[in-house]
Amino acid sequence: MFFDFHTHFDFYGRNLSNSVPLTTTLNAAIDCVVQNNIFTVGSSVNIESWERNKTIADRVNAAAGRILYLPTFGIHPSYTASLPSSTQELQAAIEPYLAASAIIGEAGLDYFWETKTPPQRQETVLAVQLDHCERTGKYIVLHTKGAEQRILEMLSDFPHARPIIHWYDGPEDVYKKLLDRGYPQTFGVGLRYNPVEQRQLRLTPRELILSETDNPESDRWLGGTDDSPALICRVVADIASVLGIQKEEAAALIEHNSLNIRSDFSDHGDPIRK
Repeated sequence: MFFDFHTHFDFYGRNLSNSVPLTTTLNAAIDCVVQNNIFTVGSSVNIESWERNKTIADRVNAAAGRILYLPTFGIHPSYTASLPSSTQELQAAIEPYLAASAIIGEAGLDYFWETKTPPQRQETVLAVQLDHCERTGKYIVLHTKGAEQRILEMLSDFPHARPIIHWYDGPEDVYKKLLDRGYPQTFGVGLRYNPVEQRQLRLTPRELILSETDNPESDRWLGGTDDSPALICRVVADIASVLGIQKEEAAALIEHNSLNIRSDFSDHGDPIRK
């Protein structure tokens, strides 16, 4: 089994702005996941995205005859501006969705690409999501672009939240501190193009390594052409190449790490175990 721990699967079948049309349709993407036995985490960026991901999960899991797709709820930093301004109203608005999700994601901060929403606003929304994870012990998949040090600081206030760092691209000293805290890290399509990410992978304890595609746009954003869920097979091969191990060993390592995380959220209504 392959494990794609971070996708935006609900973007398949949509007209994405500033983008060349996807070559993979939603129906083809669903078929690919089922045929290639790819356990897929469908990260959401807001409430509407969560609703689409739940519908996709129903389709994938019905076709597979088992749980192969996990929809997760989170508020991406680029979607924070339209939410209630007070912390109390914000918590009331999103707590039911957080409670319904076995893992929280995609959440985080973006001080590099996101120029329309002030950092303080992003931090308020992230803090509400981290508070939920602090109370429940849930994992939370974090976007950290340009805000790596601030993420590290905020996480100190929520020691029972369980971060998974998605596609880290920041200072190495902060990365080492994240590793020292034992936070799992996702590696994806950037490994093929970026020597810095290759070095980060070699620095990472093997028990913290997860695989992702960030489909459907990530590879094309970096100059590639692949927007299929089968891209995870290439990612695993790239992880193996960087670590100097066989692809089968890399796949087994990632499966072991992913299954450990999966078993940890059985107390939060894990649909995988139903």
